[in-house]
Amino acid sequence: MLYEKEEFFFIEMNTRIQVEHPITEMITGFDLVKEQINVAGGKKLSVKQRDIKIKGHSIECRINSEDPATFVPNAGTIKNYHAPGGVGVRIDSALYSGYKVPPNYDSLIAKLIVYGNNREEAILKLKIALKEYVIDGINTTLSLHEKIISENEFISGNYDIRWLEKFLKNND
Repeated sequence: MLYEKEEFFFIEMNTRIQVEHPITEMITGFDLVKEQINVAGGKKLSVKQRDIKIKGHSIECRINSEDPATFVPNAGTIKNYHAPGGVGVRIDSALYSGYKVPPNYDSLIAKLIVYGNNREEAILKLKIALKEYVIDGINTTLSLHEKIISENEFISGNYDIRWLEKFLKNND
């Protein structure tokens, strides 16, 4: 669902794990994929909803093999790869130096997820992680994420579902 101007808009419902599931895992400490596999294997849920506690703040950046200005997909060989790390930093990716990004699949090549005790701490970790992240040999959206998280509206959380469209138009 999306929420804008005090209205909810239904996007879709999927019965599969979502690409954003690491956010939930980071703020609850609960491994959704492990739980899903256990349930698929016939086990009962290991916790009740009331047992799930939300703590802290998490942000996920979807790193795509795309031109950061035009979003045209970009296949090619990863020449140099270095993932950021540290407490509260998670990378979901199969990339490595020498990996060949194919042209005929979804352009998502990595997810960078950070966790902090609050939004400010999560943004600080994200800024550091994005600077440390190296993916050479293809175009990626890393630089776009760096620009976005430096914007006052993003930092304050004062944006809506049209913000990115306006931001991109103003940064042509």
